[in-house]
Amino acid sequence: VHVAKNVVVTGACGFIGSNFMNYIFRAWPNCNFVNVDKLILNSDTQYVDEEVRSSPRYKLELSDIKNEQKMLQILEENEIDTIIHFAADCTSTRCYEDTTEAVENNVVAFVAFLETVRKYGKLTRFLHISTDEVYGDSEFGPDVKGKTEDSLLLPGNPYAATKICGEAYAQVYRTAYGLPIVIARINNIYGPNQWDVKVVPRFIEIAKVRGNFTLQGTGEQLRSWLFVEDAARGMQAIAEKGVLGEVYNLGTYFEMNVRDLAKAVQDEVDKQLGRTLLPDGPNYTFITDRPYNDLRYLLDISRADRELDWRPTIEFEEGLRRTVASALKDREHVQMGVVLFGGKGYVGQELQKVLTARKIPFHLAATKPGTSTDDEVEKELVKLGGTHVVCCTGRTHGGGCNTIEYLEGGSDRVHENVRDNMFSATSLAQISRRLGFHYTYVGTAYIFAYDDTHTVGGEGFKEEDRPSFFGSSYSVVKGYTDRQMEHFNRWENINARITLPLTFDTTQSRNILTKIINYKELLGLPVSLSVLPDCLGALVDLMAKRYQGNLNLVNPGPISLYDIVSLYKEHVDSSINPTEISVNSERCQEILATKGNCALDTTVLQKQCPYMPTTRDSLIAQFKKMSV
Repeated sequence: VHVAKNVVVTGACGFIGSNFMNYIFRAWPNCNFVNVDKLILNSDTQYVDEEVRSSPRYKLELSDIKNEQKMLQILEENEIDTIIHFAADCTSTRCYEDTTEAVENNVVAFVAFLETVRKYGKLTRFLHISTDEVYGDSEFGPDVKGKTEDSLLLPGNPYAATKICGEAYAQVYRTAYGLPIVIARINNIYGPNQWDVKVVPRFIEIAKVRGNFTLQGTGEQLRSWLFVEDAARGMQAIAEKGVLGEVYNLGTYFEMNVRDLAKAVQDEVDKQLGRTLLPDGPNYTFITDRPYNDLRYLLDISRADRELDWRPTIEFEEGLRRTVASALKDREHVQMGVVLFGGKGYVGQELQKVLTARKIPFHLAATKPGTSTDDEVEKELVKLGGTHVVCCTGRTHGGGCNTIEYLEGGSDRVHENVRDNMFSATSLAQISRRLGFHYTYVGTAYIFAYDDTHTVGGEGFKEEDRPSFFGSSYSVVKGYTDRQMEHFNRWENINARITLPLTFDTTQSRNILTKIINYKELLGLPVSLSVLPDCLGALVDLMAKRYQGNLNLVNPGPISLYDIVSLYKEHVDSSINPTEISVNSERCQEILATKGNCALDTTVLQKQCPYMPTTRDSLIAQFKKMSV
């Protein structure tokens, strides 16, 4: 029997991993645990019980498993002898939409982790968690036998294919390098902490409001339902008694189709909410099935029963009761750890306020990309750990000049401009990609200007549009940086374009509101605006979802500077009285030719964050608060 002492559990902030951690912490009372998680998808540090989180036997390290420096440091410093490996991109539907990312997480990162473990060389047990989906479909009928560990592997979806690949590499590293690996293939699991794209938690949310249950295809797909605590006991048994190099199925012979599951969930939610059960059952909406939806997964679990003395013991009704009870409780969420570059600047300070308000842990980086060496930046990131890097670095002023005019003229200014507005952002993106951080670059929309295609009051610039304004050294360099970010959008990278960043703190000299309420004349030209409390809040939400790609981070609805101050006058200070420079005036046309005034299309942002208020609504709401 293997006796673990110091254990790494990867992905223990996820669904199965957190339930395993909560279980095994008590089952192995003499063990120390290190939870390594990059908080992908639904992962949450708060899924681990408070009793565990507050114990000296538990430590959380936020890192990607492909980060060799960090992982080797964790293994060495904690004298790890046992690894339980859950970390994976584990949603079949999502893997259809982004197969490349699933390969990155489940294969490329896993192989890098195996290589790190090989170099470490002191492990005595490595339990690799796989899935029953590697077997593909099972047939219907009472005489059909479950898949055994020796059955042919016939994956029916991209996720299953990546897990087969992971298993293959696990066997290679066991055979070629002697890694002490044993594999578990696990049935369909349900329980607390599951992501709501999965069927049981999604159905619970529908049942709470008595909505229509959306079913793929006919809803007749059969699934085995293994409660997560039974699975945790099985993984403990494999870790302690499993034969190295072998595979063990963990599952249940209890099956229910998805349509009947919906009724069971609705009834249990109604019971726990004290409501009368629906006499005719729930309503269903049938939608197009995914490209290939396995109709049944049936496992033969006799080997685990025979060799490990393991079998499921928790009845479905009891498991569902516990799952619903957990889902109905309120809880806090912490789904990222942020390293912030440029945190002392205007936007960086505002982002800190959002992170602090949401209780999201963050570090202010001491190194400066472009000034510090890449090696120094990388070492600091490895030391700090975390899941997300945000770059708010940039050069917009200096030397007593409070505008981008500072960057005009002279080789010194060119050097500063390129270093701080281009090289710093792209070098940090490359380092973040290599270490497995989600990366967010807070860029600018001062790279666009109204033109014949994008006229005042017409179509706004979209995420895919290329920079069109080159009227200043700043806009030229930032436009080039915006183009470079497209190279990283294939990975976990957000290129957030903000413009005219506004807050409601009129003591902040960099705030556009602070400036314009003192102007005597103001343009009546409608332009896009980033109300930072709104936009940075939305950005943090998208970071938690690990969104990637270009993003126009402005409030819906362009507004003129004159209209902003008019609203301020109406709700806050009636004494101010600026003059409007009309859109059709000669002076406005001169400004249009030399400044990056534009409107951005916000369709993508509104789809991702439908709660985003329009610019006008946000300003009025906040100005009313300022007047109290």
